[in-house]
Amino acid sequence: MATIHILNEVRNALLILAEPDQARISARLHLLEIGEGRAIFTKKLRGPIQEMIVRQYRLIFFHKSRRPYVVDIFKKQSRKTPRRIIERAEKIYNTIP
Repeated sequence: MATIHILNEVRNALLILAEPDQARISARLHLLEIGEGRAIFTKKLRGPIQEMIVRQYRLIFFHKSRRPYVVDIFKKQSRKTPRRIIERAEKIYNTIP
């Protein structure tokens, strides 16, 4: 079991969501943390960057050194994940040793 790393801005965004949405996302994050990623609906975006799907919300994450990192959250409003979000996640991925 690897401790999940969640960027502060993602934590802050989670705090302003409605409690039912917070609970759903928290449950999925726990599954990710304990290594039960098979139970989570995810989509591979580019390279190691993935998208966790929780109702209308998308959490952008990746694994580095077997540790999950959640680097973004947004409300899905179109069919494609914005390129800027994927590129930002790749940049963060590349800065982690």
